[in-house]
Amino acid sequence: MAKNKKKSIIKKPNPLLFFLCYILIAPILKLKYKTSYDKSGLEDLSGPALILCPHVSNIDFLLVALTLAPNRPTFVVSEHFMARPPVRWFLNKMHVISKKMFCPDIKTIMNILRARDSGNIVVLFPEGRLTCIGHSLSVTEGTAELVKKMGVNVYVITENGAYKTLPKWGKSGLRAGKMHVTTSKLFDAAQIKELSVQEINQQIEAAILHDEDKIFNDVFYKCKSPALGLDEVLYKCPACGSEFETYTDSRHICCKACGFSSELDNYYKLNGGYFEHINDWYFWQEEQLDLNVPLESQTIIAAADENGNINWNAGSGNIYMDRDTIKVSGLCFGQPLEFTEKTGDIKALPISVGHHFDLYHKKRMYNFILQPEPKHVIKWTMFMDKLSKKDKDKNEAEEKAEK
Repeated sequence: MAKNKKKSIIKKPNPLLFFLCYILIAPILKLKYKTSYDKSGLEDLSGPALILCPHVSNIDFLLVALTLAPNRPTFVVSEHFMARPPVRWFLNKMHVISKKMFCPDIKTIMNILRARDSGNIVVLFPEGRLTCIGHSLSVTEGTAELVKKMGVNVYVITENGAYKTLPKWGKSGLRAGKMHVTTSKLFDAAQIKELSVQEINQQIEAAILHDEDKIFNDVFYKCKSPALGLDEVLYKCPACGSEFETYTDSRHICCKACGFSSELDNYYKLNGGYFEHINDWYFWQEEQLDLNVPLESQTIIAAADENGNINWNAGSGNIYMDRDTIKVSGLCFGQPLEFTEKTGDIKALPISVGHHFDLYHKKRMYNFILQPEPKHVIKWTMFMDKLSKKDKDKNEAEEKAEK
């Protein structure tokens, strides 16, 4: 019996490695990147508990861990990272819980509940992926049900300025400016029992709502090439409407087709163009996207091998998407790969900007590197996001009508 109980425990991160990271990283973030923490919302924090965070930058994990120290939290992370051996070694030492993205994953839920029963503080990014533009995304389905099932105190940690310090599309490293982490208590365990799943979901959506265009607008983010990489997110020219003709130099995003140019300054303001903010341009692109025009491309197919390591050239084929389906045909590890998935079951296509997007089939993750231009992945993820928003609006309207 004792042996079985021991097996059910989810360990906390390796203490030596955790505090070594803390000692090395915390001073750098504080002094060079002007990072501050308001921990007042965590005054009564103790395990088991659940932490929810908007996911705006790849340094979110560091900021959240430093905020929670000396507590050693259990992070829920995408299995995408577990296919990379050096990263996998570190994450295993941190005893993270890996999760399949936008795919039913009973194993992850069971592990989260085991972490709760082990008295751990669990950290979850409920959007399920990293935003490209510092603006919050929809909460993934099942998050509210998980909160209800866990039945523990729930807190929110928000990493203000993290996107501007390290934007997903950026190619110039970290930008020294300002970061400020805030904390708040969202639910206590007793309150959760009285709320419906729908009410919990609504409050989570409101709590993690985040838009970095509206904060720290007077802060200078030091970077010699602030615009570099922005063309992999802003692909449609607002002047002539051409697609994938944009390019960037150190400070400008320009159009090869018509000569249009807009400067991105160190305050994240666009000057000399149609939009003041990156988000404005991005959401304009989404509005312009016609869901009645299918997308199709040749693609390199990447997948994990039998040892769990990613092979970036496991095969090749063709991928097609319309409003209803995604169809894949090709070869992977020398074997035929053909499948069709309903877009309504997928909800989102997480991307590595300018390189690939992820898609699951039969609970196995495949990465698609579109050919001949991998940067076209941004249009595919935007297509899926627009579909999901329309489905969500339709469902909410139907629920309202029933009431």
